[in-house]
Amino acid sequence: MKRLTACLVLAAAFVSASPPELARLSDVYRRELVKIAEEFNRETAALAEDYVIELRNLSKRMKDRQDAAGFQVVRQEASRYMKALAAEPDPFESVPELTPEDLAKTSEALKIVQRAYIDTRTAKIRARDGQVEELAKKLLGGLDALRSKAQSGGRGEDAAAFKKEANRIRVAMQRKDFAFRALKEAGGVCAAMPPPPDVSKIKDRASRFSQGQGKGNLATGDLTTLPPAVQSFLLKPLEYDKSWPPEIVNWRYEGTGPYSHDDHLYNLPGIPAELGIFAHPKNMKAYVRGVKRMASEPRGNRMLAWTGRAVSWRLKDSRDLVCSILFRTMRPALNESGGPAGCVAVYDVESNKLLASYTVPMLSKETELYVAKHYSYNRLTIKWVGSKKKRGFTLPDHTPLRVVVGVVGYAKGEEIDATIEILPARQNEDR
Repeated sequence: MKRLTACLVLAAAFVSASPPELARLSDVYRRELVKIAEEFNRETAALAEDYVIELRNLSKRMKDRQDAAGFQVVRQEASRYMKALAAEPDPFESVPELTPEDLAKTSEALKIVQRAYIDTRTAKIRARDGQVEELAKKLLGGLDALRSKAQSGGRGEDAAAFKKEANRIRVAMQRKDFAFRALKEAGGVCAAMPPPPDVSKIKDRASRFSQGQGKGNLATGDLTTLPPAVQSFLLKPLEYDKSWPPEIVNWRYEGTGPYSHDDHLYNLPGIPAELGIFAHPKNMKAYVRGVKRMASEPRGNRMLAWTGRAVSWRLKDSRDLVCSILFRTMRPALNESGGPAGCVAVYDVESNKLLASYTVPMLSKETELYVAKHYSYNRLTIKWVGSKKKRGFTLPDHTPLRVVVGVVGYAKGEEIDATIEILPARQNEDR
């Protein structure tokens, strides 16, 4: 009986013997799948560390604001998250360690951090699955090429083997869980949840960030040192109707510099340059990041508290001052008396006299200002979109202007991580 079984096994192996090219191609495919799984595990582990650091920093901000209730909610979420990572994952949840039911009910700031985690985690899963599908498509291309070569060379059996494997892959790709099954078959194990972060490592990373060493140096001007999401944002082209170009195409980039909302001072000696800024003038965007180290600093007889970084633009004619300014941040202000805050200031070029300014707290992930100089008379309106708040100013007509747009912080220890985008004004603006 044993000899019969052995003979059947040998016969099956002989019948299923595959061409050497197929074996090599399949081996490369499996190795690449394992690499995809390993990279995914590394990324999700780093994401877990980032999330715990975000919770740590948010709790510190709330403690500094003496928000005892908010501080306690964040501490509870940190404890819940660490316990969830150590528990058995729910196979029916896409992000089992942070489900929609776990979202904060009372703290909007915490909810924003949680949603950002869920979005990023989900995006990594989709990116991983996309990598598996692209790899499978390359495998199919290789199999089809080998089949054609075998057929032209009179190797009918080999051509049939290549076709059979290609058909198997194509049928498998029709399943919704193709990526998961392909990784599992190749031995590429993707963890359902990241491992609990090393607390000592987290403290070290958080300490480096608080000293301004967290995510690279913006002063180097090297786009590649910025986070991938920021790079993608900065490189996205400015979109507008080429047959009807907006007023902002006439703006000319001047540069960047420190800005103080207290006295509306821009790029002058004595203004603390605590934050970093990276401007991409071609697309009219900028990225501001850093930690505010001082609650206030003296300049002459005044104490400056609202300080940050800004980018300046030169306008030949005041009638070109029509735009929308969009500020984005994943670390919104906890209240209207704290940072970050988005700023716009307008100066006369010749005298450098302040003509108009408006600063609004960034209370949500997106904060928009609508700026419009009336074409036929000397009236400028700056409106905080989504609210009833707006301000009106009188501006001289046909006058060269300097427009400064930036982000400022207020309290010591505030972490600023924000983007600025100047956009064409929406048509028929009436908000």
